[in-house]
Amino acid sequence: MADRCGEAAAEREALAAFCAALPTLRASAARGFWQDTLEMHLAEVAAGGSAVRACAELGLTGTGETTRGEGTLEGASTSWLPAPALYGDYRCPLERCARRAGRDEQARPPRCALSGEPMRYVRQDPG
Repeated sequence: MADRCGEAAAEREALAAFCAALPTLRASAARGFWQDTLEMHLAEVAAGGSAVRACAELGLTGTGETTRGEGTLEGASTSWLPAPALYGDYRCPLERCARRAGRDEQARPPRCALSGEPMRYVRQDPG
């Protein structure tokens, strides 16, 4: 079971790395004349195939570059991606009060005390 969880986590990380690197991969593939190989891997991953295998076969590195033809990776890394950050708060779903709230200790979104509906998240500019 733990092995499956590890595999699933590796697949999620590889998929994130693969998707984030696609613009760079497409440019490299065009320069290196391996667009057909990239499109084959893209179709396989889109159909539910292994993103870990696609990253390894394409030589995707942790910087989003490819070492195509220079070796393979055991897995993929997303450490080169910027950390996600959300700025905003939860507000009244009825738009009747000025209440603001954040998620609770279990990371659940807050609910309106009046209606019982989930409060709506409103994204704000971080600046």
